[in-house]
Amino acid sequence: MMKAERLYESQGGPIILSQIENEYGPMQYEIGAPGKAYCDSNINFLQINTCNGFYCDYFSPNKAYKPKMWTEAWTGWFTEFGGPVPHRPAEDMAFSVARFIQKGGSFVNYYMYHGGTNFGRTAGGPFIATSYNYDTPINEYVLSSIPMKDS
Repeated sequence: MMKAERLYESQGGPIILSQIENEYGPMQYEIGAPGKAYCDSNINFLQINTCNGFYCDYFSPNKAYKPKMWTEAWTGWFTEFGGPVPHRPAEDMAFSVARFIQKGGSFVNYYMYHGGTNFGRTAGGPFIATSYNYDTPINEYVLSSIPMKDS
């Protein structure tokens, strides 16, 4: 739609960047032709690939002149019923971000920075707890997840 309406900056419009949601790909099969047409019309126009994960220091963009972006710096991971509660120390997160920037990274988005709850049965998969806490720095109860040191 944005391309067809000539809304991108390179076409004289005001939009410099748009993002196709990284979870949208599988949804195109659910809604059929409109979803596929949307993905196909935007996928190669001004594409910038990005990194999602625990570590992205060795990630490279698909073209050397494009920014090195880390759109999901995972602070933790989801909890499965009956499984261990994952934990990622804050020091590991800080070190991985510092290495990413040191190696030319230009953008970091923490995923998730604060927790939450998916109420009902909408956790994203079977046997996954509905807490969206992901071992975040600020938990779903708006409390710090980082242990305080005694002075």
